[in-house]
Amino acid sequence: MAVSRADTRWRLRRTDGGLCLGRLRAFGSEQFTWADLLSVPLASAQVYLLYFPSRFDLPVDTAATEALRHFGAATSERTSVDFWDPRDEHFGEALALFGLQVPPALVLATGLEAVTQAADAGEPSRHLYCISFSDQAVLADREQMAAAVNAAHEVLMRCDRKEIAGYIRTRKAKSLLHAIGLVSAALRDQLVKLRPTFGLPGGISVGLGERDA
Repeated sequence: MAVSRADTRWRLRRTDGGLCLGRLRAFGSEQFTWADLLSVPLASAQVYLLYFPSRFDLPVDTAATEALRHFGAATSERTSVDFWDPRDEHFGEALALFGLQVPPALVLATGLEAVTQAADAGEPSRHLYCISFSDQAVLADREQMAAAVNAAHEVLMRCDRKEIAGYIRTRKAKSLLHAIGLVSAALRDQLVKLRPTFGLPGGISVGLGERDA
């Protein structure tokens, strides 16, 4: 998988087949992250979903795409759903921005639509985080896919993003689970079974699984 330099600057392009990366001529000294790339779509959403297909038109792609389209149609405008174009020549670089190795993968990220000045004054991107799923068994199964999306969506909507981001930053998986459990123990237990990864812009991440329960 191709991996770009950390200071490479990208722009988001939209094609008939989905999203793509466009390389900018100007390079910066600071690390470029998915928060930078998605600044426009995140600004108008509270939760942003992004699916990376396998590039082989597998049954998992059909199942995941169909399920996500239904989900997007059944949610409010605060939730946005997008798909990456598998023909993108920079597909590997796009995956790497989210800490992903290979497709298929699903990413749900906090948007900026509902950020309050009290919580994120002057630095809203510091409390952005994403929840990703890359287990094909989860993505290909309609019921598990629904459980994964619903659980992650609830965390992004209901949990304190500053608190969650802080636990990811310090890689405190047990504290992260405790914070989710305070909102809903059932939600926490569901997520543990689905083994998601919580990540920050820039690469810091915490994986959850049965061993963390």
